[in-house]
Amino acid sequence: MKLLLLSYFIALVVAQRSPGDCLSSINGLVVLTPSNASFAEASQPYNLRISPKPSFITFPTSVPQTQAIVRCASLFHLRISAKSGGHSYAAYGLSGNIVIDLGGLRALTVNSDGTATTQTGNTLGDLATGIFSQGGRALPHGSCPYIGTGGHTLYGGYGFVSRLGGLLLDRVISAQVVLADGRLVTASKTANADLFWAIRGGGPSFGLVTAWVFNTFPAPPTVIHYVINIGTHPAPEIISAYSIWQSFVADAPNEFSSSAFFEASSTFGSLFMSFSGDYYGTEDAFQAVVQPLMVQLPATARLTTTALDWIGGLEASAGDNGTLSTAHPDGTDTFFAKSLVTTDPVSNASLTSWINYMATAGSSSDTSWFVIADLWGGAISSIPAGATAFAHRDAFLVYQFYASSSNKQPPYPEDGIPFLNGMVNAIEPRPQGAYPNYIDPTLTTEQWKRQYFGNHIGRLQRIKSAVDPTNVFGFDEGFSP
Repeated sequence: MKLLLLSYFIALVVAQRSPGDCLSSINGLVVLTPSNASFAEASQPYNLRISPKPSFITFPTSVPQTQAIVRCASLFHLRISAKSGGHSYAAYGLSGNIVIDLGGLRALTVNSDGTATTQTGNTLGDLATGIFSQGGRALPHGSCPYIGTGGHTLYGGYGFVSRLGGLLLDRVISAQVVLADGRLVTASKTANADLFWAIRGGGPSFGLVTAWVFNTFPAPPTVIHYVINIGTHPAPEIISAYSIWQSFVADAPNEFSSSAFFEASSTFGSLFMSFSGDYYGTEDAFQAVVQPLMVQLPATARLTTTALDWIGGLEASAGDNGTLSTAHPDGTDTFFAKSLVTTDPVSNASLTSWINYMATAGSSSDTSWFVIADLWGGAISSIPAGATAFAHRDAFLVYQFYASSSNKQPPYPEDGIPFLNGMVNAIEPRPQGAYPNYIDPTLTTEQWKRQYFGNHIGRLQRIKSAVDPTNVFGFDEGFSP
C-alpha cells in the first residue's frame, strides 16, 4: 500500500509541474496571478499600510475546490491564507503564497433546533440579517458588517451583546475544517476535539474552516441604544469622568453594554470623550440602571437614548453607513492599531499618565486617531479559562488604539507607530494581554504568543505540530510546527 501511495504521489508531482499547473487543473476554479488585470484590485488589503504579495488568488465556489487548492499548496510546500472578509489589521488573509478568497462560499441556514450553519464566505452583516430573517435569531459578534465570519470567530468575536451571549466562538457547536493534506473533517467536542479547542480562540494556524454551526438565541425584542456625550474638556476633567465610569461599569448588570470613546481635541491638553452602548431591556429598566452613573458625571454630560429592535440596534453601531448591507464595495484605510486587555480598573496613576499623553502628544500627532475601551465580563467570563483556546476570560476592559493617516491613504505618517506605542506604554508599560482580532504585526514572537494566547501556548503548539506538520497554514503571527 505504501509503495502504491508513493507511486501515486510521484505521478502527481510529474503531472503537475508547477503550482499554477496544479491550480489550473481544478475544474471550474478561477485563479488570478499578477499578470491578470484584476489581480491588483483582488490583492488590495483593507489596511493600505500593508503590502501583501501573494502569487495566486483563488476563488472557489465549493468545498471540494477548496480542498483541491489546499492539496496543491501542500504538494508544492506553499503557504495558504484564507480571506473571509479581508479585515485583518495585518492583511493576513492575503499573506499566503496562495490566497483562498472564500466569498463564493456563502450558504446560510437556520435549522429547526435553532442552530445555524453558515459558510465562512459570509460577513457579519450577512450572518446577522440571514439568521434574523429565518426565525428572529441572533448571535454575539462585532459591529462592522464587512468583517468575515472566519477570522472573527477563530480569534474571539466580541460584540455589545457578548456580556449576555458570550463571544461568537462560544456559540460554536461544530465546524467543517480542511486540513493541511486537503481532508475535510468535522471538529466538535466529540470529533477531533483538540482541533475544535484550538480553532476557538487560537486563530487560523490549524486548518481552513469552511463552515460553522452556531447555537443561536432569540433576538432581544428591544434594544435601548444610548450615548452619553461628555464632550471636550481638559485632561483632569476627562480623568475624573473616566474614573467614575470604570468604577460604575465594574458592577453593571449583564444586560448593560458600554464603551468609552476618545479622540483628539484641537486644544492642547484637552480630549473628547463619550460613552455608548446598548441595553437589552425596557427604557424604564435602562434608566434605573444608568441614573446612578449620570448623577456622578459632570452636569454637562448629555444622555440620549433610542429604542430599537435587534437589527436596528446592530445598525446603530454599524459605522458610517448605518446599515448591515455589504452590497457596496468595502472601504479601505491606512492605519496602525494595538490593543490591551485589562483585568482590573486602571489605577489613578496609570489613568493620569495615559490621558495626559493623549491630551498632549495626541493633539500634535500627524494621524487621525481614536481609542475605544469596551466593557467585557458577564457571559464571557462565565466560561472556564481552559474550555477554549481563548485566553482572556478574566478581561474587564479591552482597549483598541487606532491611528489612521489623515486622509486614510498612503503614505502612513512616520510618527504613527511610535505615537501609538507611546500611548499603550503610558497606560501599561508591560502589557500582558491583547485581543488578536486587533492584531499587531509589530509584536515580537514572544510578545504575540504571550499577549494573545497566555497559558494556552503549549497546547496550541502541540496541536499545530499534529495537524499541520508542514506549516501549510503558517503566517507571521501563527504557530509553527
